[in-house]
Amino acid sequence: MAYSGTSEIDVEASQQELFDIVTDLDAFPEWLKDVREVEILGHDKAGLPTASRMRVDVSIREVEYVLEYTYDAPNRVSWTTRPGGDVKSINGSYTFEVNDDGSTRVIYELEMEPGFPVPGFLIKRATKHITSAALSGLKARAEGA
Repeated sequence: MAYSGTSEIDVEASQQELFDIVTDLDAFPEWLKDVREVEILGHDKAGLPTASRMRVDVSIREVEYVLEYTYDAPNRVSWTTRPGGDVKSINGSYTFEVNDDGSTRVIYELEMEPGFPVPGFLIKRATKHITSAALSGLKARAEGA
């Protein structure tokens, strides 16, 4: 069974600045404490990652998976898992919307289905933790906190 979560936060940074942060996958372990390792598997003509292998602590255990990325620069970054790895599926996105005051609303969506037996309440807790950490980490990184 898949579990999903959506959260949002306002950040004092431009869409492009936020897009640049979330597409710099090599830097993820610096601002996403649960990301243990990232390996870029390819780039497109614009230099953006097309796929990466990640090792992540999802609270209940460390998992490894390969993500493939699509872009609508600078508005959105989306990802989905390749078959295989420790999870059945992960689909997610960052969407960046400009606010009237010049800040940017970041909407983080995540849907995941584990590839191993785990109680539903633990997956719900992990999904909530991941969405919260992704937004707070991005805000801190973008605002220099």
